[in-house]
Amino acid sequence: MIKSLKWRDYVFHTFCYVFLILVAFLQCFPFWLKLVDATHSPEFLPEIGKVYYWFADFTMQNFGTAIQASRFFQALGVSLLHTCSFTFLSLIVVVCVGYVLAKIRFRGSGIVAGMLMMTLMIPGEVMLAANYKLTIFFGINTNTLGIILPGIVNVFGIFLVRQYMANIPDSVLEAASLDGCGEVKKLFWIVFPMSGPIIVTYIILTFIGTWNEYLFPMILHDASHSDWLYTLQLAMRQFNPKFGGAADNYVRSAGMILITIPIIVMYLVFQKYILNQSNISGLK
Repeated sequence: MIKSLKWRDYVFHTFCYVFLILVAFLQCFPFWLKLVDATHSPEFLPEIGKVYYWFADFTMQNFGTAIQASRFFQALGVSLLHTCSFTFLSLIVVVCVGYVLAKIRFRGSGIVAGMLMMTLMIPGEVMLAANYKLTIFFGINTNTLGIILPGIVNVFGIFLVRQYMANIPDSVLEAASLDGCGEVKKLFWIVFPMSGPIIVTYIILTFIGTWNEYLFPMILHDASHSDWLYTLQLAMRQFNPKFGGAADNYVRSAGMILITIPIIVMYLVFQKYILNQSNISGLK
C-alpha cells in the first residue's frame, strides 16, 4: 500500500513538472523567436516561409538603431514617471479604501461596496471619452498628470486588498486600540505590513498593466503632441525606420525586447515576495 502511494505521488509530480515545463516553453518560445529576429543583421535576407530558431547572422546593431529611431531614453523616463507615480498613488487609494471596507463598520458600507462592484461591469474603453474630457477640464491633458490621475481608483485592487485584510484578526486591531493607536497608525503600522504578499502582488499587476498602457496615452499625445506624454509604448510606433525589406522587422523586434526588459527585471526582484505567504492565523 505504501509503495502504491509513493508510485502515485511520483507519477503525479512527474506529470506536474512536465505540464509546467510545457507551459513555460509555450510562454517563452515566442519571446525567443523575437530575440533571434532582433539579432539578425540588417543586410540578412531570410528565406521565404522559413522560421529561424537560432542566430543566423548575429549582431547587436538593431538595438542601437531602435534606441536612436524612437527617442528611447526620453520615452523611458516618461514611462517610469508615469508607471511609478500611478502605481504609488493607486496603491495608497486601494489600501485606504480596502481597509475601510474590511475593518471599519459604518452605516451604508454594503451599499458603497455594491456601487463599487457595479463599476467593474463597465469596460474601461467606455470611460476613455469621459476621462479625456476631465483632463481637458482640469488642464492636465498636456502633462503626465493626464495619464496618471485617471484610473487611480482601481476597484479590482480595492476588493483584492479588502478580501485579504478581512482575514486579519480583529483582536490584533483591538489590542492596538487599547494601546492608543488610531486608525491611521493601525493601517500603516499593523495592517499594511501584515498585508505584504497581496500588496506586492497588486504592485506588480498594476506596474505591468500601466507600463503596457497604450490607448489612453496615445489619445492624449496625438491630441496635444506633448513630449511629456511620449511613453515607450508610443515609441513602438517609431520602431519602423523604413530601411526596407526584413530590416524593419529586426528593428521592431529589438524595440519590443528593450521595452520588455524592465518588466522582467521588476518581476525577478519582487517574485520572492509573492511566493512568501504570511500565516496570519498564527499571529498572537
